[in-house]
Amino acid sequence: MATVLESLKGVNSYPIPLRTINQQALIRGVNLDEEATQEILTGRAYRLTYADLLMWLAFAPDISQGGQSFSFTDEQRLRFRRRAMQIYGELEEDEVLANTAVYGYKGSRL
Repeated sequence: MATVLESLKGVNSYPIPLRTINQQALIRGVNLDEEATQEILTGRAYRLTYADLLMWLAFAPDISQGGQSFSFTDEQRLRFRRRAMQIYGELEEDEVLANTAVYGYKGSRL
């Protein structure tokens, strides 16, 4: 069985630095050494970490490593951002709404 770390590395074939995956997992409270079960992979913390990595990929530099080149088109980068924003919207909806100001008339006179 695969671990959570291996699942997150599988987001894309681009070589995401291990320290980046570790940092995002730590922020979101994901244990990278656990076995990747359906419950974990569909959980909020994992999905937010996945979205963080998609967003990271959207801004990742084009690189050449070991004779291989890794680059994304503008369309691919846009798709990464859109998918990440979709996940953020689904899972952080309440947090976003709580942090927005409410404007409007609040008195007896204009």
